[in-house]
Amino acid sequence: MPAQLIVECPEHLAYVRGFADATNQRDAFEEKLEDLIRFKRDGSTVKLREDFAPYSFFWMLFSPEGTFWMNGGLIYHGAHDGGGSGGAPTFSVCLTPTNGWSIHT
Repeated sequence: MPAQLIVECPEHLAYVRGFADATNQRDAFEEKLEDLIRFKRDGSTVKLREDFAPYSFFWMLFSPEGTFWMNGGLIYHGAHDGGGSGGAPTFSVCLTPTNGWSIHT
């Protein structure tokens, strides 16, 4: 059984997809969502929730048995956060300036 994605914030997902469409980044966004699923072991579950950072998500990974394994963020970086400089509003760091979504653990 492949990994399962459970979206606990469908309205936020629709909002972010609309933003991705408007900024011509939809394919890149969808690829990052798929990366979350491919990165995980068969039978595991990834839960996606709205994050405090704009256009971003908090995710949690659970084993096939339901045990919590790890969590992180699917964070949108760009001019609003210095490309992932660690400042507000995301408080997340990228090693190189980024414009788009990045998976953080």
